Amino acid sequence: MTKGFSLERFFIGSLLSTGFLQPFALAYDAGSGRSAALEEVIVTAQKREQRLQDVPLAVTAVGREMLEDAEVNTIEDLTKVMPAVRLTPDGNTNAGSINMRGIGTNVFSIAIEPNVSVMLDGVVLARNSLANFDFVDIERIEILRGPQGTLFGKNASAGLIHVLTRDPSDDFEARLRYSYEQPETFAGNFSKIQLTGSGALTDTSALRLTGFYKEQAGHYEDIEQDNHNPDSRQFGVRSKLLWRLSERLEARWNLEFVQRKGDSAAVPWISANPQLRERMETIEPSRENIQVRTLGNNRSDSRGNASSLSLDWELDNHVITSLTGYRQATYYSGQSIAALDGKRTDLVTNLSRYDLKTITQELRILSTHSDTLEYTAGALWFDNDISEDFYRDLQDLPAQFAVGNAVPATGQLLPQGLLAGIDGNDGLSAEAWRNSTVTTKNLGIFAEATWHLADDWHLTLGGRYIDEQVDVKLSNASRLSHTNSGAALIEESFPLSSATVSDTTATGKLSVLHNLSDDHNIYASITSGYRGAAFDVIADDAANALRNPVDPEKALSYEIGAKTRWLDNRLSLNLTAFLTTFEDFQAQVRDLTDATSVVAFRLDNAGELKTSGIELEFQYKPAAEWTITGTYLYNEAIFEEFITQCFYGQQPGEAGGRDVDGDGSCDEQDVSGGSLANAPEHSATLSTRYDHYFAGGQSLYGQLSGRYQSQVQFSNEQHPGAIEDAYQLWDLRAGWLGAGAKFEAALYVKNLFDTSYLAVITPLSLVNDRRDYVGFVPASADRTFGLSLAYRWGN
Repeated sequence: MTKGFSLERFFIGSLLSTGFLQPFALAYDAGSGRSAALEEVIVTAQKREQRLQDVPLAVTAVGREMLEDAEVNTIEDLTKVMPAVRLTPDGNTNAGSINMRGIGTNVFSIAIEPNVSVMLDGVVLARNSLANFDFVDIERIEILRGPQGTLFGKNASAGLIHVLTRDPSDDFEARLRYSYEQPETFAGNFSKIQLTGSGALTDTSALRLTGFYKEQAGHYEDIEQDNHNPDSRQFGVRSKLLWRLSERLEARWNLEFVQRKGDSAAVPWISANPQLRERMETIEPSRENIQVRTLGNNRSDSRGNASSLSLDWELDNHVITSLTGYRQATYYSGQSIAALDGKRTDLVTNLSRYDLKTITQELRILSTHSDTLEYTAGALWFDNDISEDFYRDLQDLPAQFAVGNAVPATGQLLPQGLLAGIDGNDGLSAEAWRNSTVTTKNLGIFAEATWHLADDWHLTLGGRYIDEQVDVKLSNASRLSHTNSGAALIEESFPLSSATVSDTTATGKLSVLHNLSDDHNIYASITSGYRGAAFDVIADDAANALRNPVDPEKALSYEIGAKTRWLDNRLSLNLTAFLTTFEDFQAQVRDLTDATSVVAFRLDNAGELKTSGIELEFQYKPAAEWTITGTYLYNEAIFEEFITQCFYGQQPGEAGGRDVDGDGSCDEQDVSGGSLANAPEHSATLSTRYDHYFAGGQSLYGQLSGRYQSQVQFSNEQHPGAIEDAYQLWDLRAGWLGAGAKFEAALYVKNLFDTSYLAVITPLSLVNDRRDYVGFVPASADRTFGLSLAYRWGN
């Protein structure tokens, strides 16, 4: 339940933010002498600089000022300005699943690549965990929806987020920015400081240096440890060197280091069956619960460094580009949960470390000589190694829960006779170990060409050939023992084994763009996407997982759109209709050995799914001092064909549930027509800003921003308790720019109406009860007051 939601408020806020000041603004504009025309937006969505209006695909560019004014600091915050982008957290602040138009990769296995790709200055990031960085000194972020594999690679079957940092400047400039936030009722303040400096080193070179430090205090109350989590501290530095080797040859060398130390998020119960609720005693499960119990050892640390070198060589009719990337990162994650059954069953630790190393080399050629034909061609070599060591320790599991159940940490189904002579209240200990290594080598050869058939007709055709090999090494072991006696009941191990899967395929793109006028374009496109085969390295049956990798995932997308400018370039209005189908979608599902098992997971191909809808984006300047920006997404993201396990407590005959083996329990269900996880049908953003200018380069501004999402289902199994109601969030900001716009001070309020909401809901039950589930109340689910100060030196 939310504290402040009403659909009426969203519409009232929309009307106030778009219409209340208009008479005054228009009158003021008449004498201001300032231009009310929208600025031209340049993007590189097709690996060449183009006007956004001329790109025949759904792309949004978010500039530095908008990012800062909306306090968009990470990938998770992008939903403030683009509702098609969403992040599903998993309790580990180093990770999470990035979704676009309802499609994302929310799995535990290190072997699965994302289907929403993130790039930093042209270099692809191999996993979404690498995208958990702060937006510091950013030039812009380009968000491309739909399959983008033709130019950007196979792990962009749902979309692409391209983060571009600022280039060095020849003139000296520097900037210092400090932010502080304090929630109204939650514990846990936030502070961040960043410093950037740039200038010429010689007549032919320039350097840009950026550093930042931030602290985030936790807002969950751990009543077992008498503290709050998840705390985090993060530090990072980045340098970019620009070197003009000659009039035609230019080099950019990026270096980066980031280190993070913090906690993994605890697990708050938001609903529990009466017996579990009674045993909890001090915690009251509810959708606003932020009280947890842990055993400590909640860790979420990371350390990484990266380097990239780009060379651009201008010939008479072409530009040849070489882009070399290297990235290394190490992640540590530890999580504990006290008393899963209210008094007993302690997850002492869920500990993992994984190391990642990626090397990429791209070489491409870009035409510049013809008004009739433009083309880009090249090749990308991608070499990625990931290794993980995992350990889980579960203690004091009542023996009565284990008979006939799949025991957490081991996944073993215990026969009745195994516990003969053991009291049902005795405790069991379950431990599991796993080591896995995944190596992916991928060669992509691509080409894309645009024929300007006439002044107003443009045809684009592109394709990519993919040759990939995935090698995996895997070993695991598990042990179930009687706590009092120490006697081992089950000991199993799977020796180090290896497997390989390889594949070749091709993806393509066809689009047509028609210029109705200089300000009005329409387009249509067909694009295919691909995500390669993968191994389920977290499966309990490791031998079967190595023999039977999950099949490749394929996507096919259709889009039609219009990009228009109106009212003497004061209004930009872009509209897109889309339909994307996925075959053999790679999904993570709960693995039930029988209807009363607890927590085990496996990868599966989810048959077919579809995402379709309409996107609307607009920017309007009623006056030079007033800007209104908005987006709307209608998105139907559903399973077309998917047979999966039953949700907790589901009965045969209920919601498509079936008893396959005749034992009276629900074994599987058909969720065709069900919603994909974390894919609301309706979502929208709206922002309005007004600036009042004074002499001497001073100004005051006010900004009101809101976002809305409809009801959302968080469980692919369509669990009836994993649904979050619709909600809206509003932010308010006011600021002053002085000293010739070099100094800025701003006060802001996030979540103005104090709306409580859940970022994710996860069913979790020891006794197969649908009333048992946990959820994450984010820090942003509380009214928060903030201060931002910035000063700039130079021009």
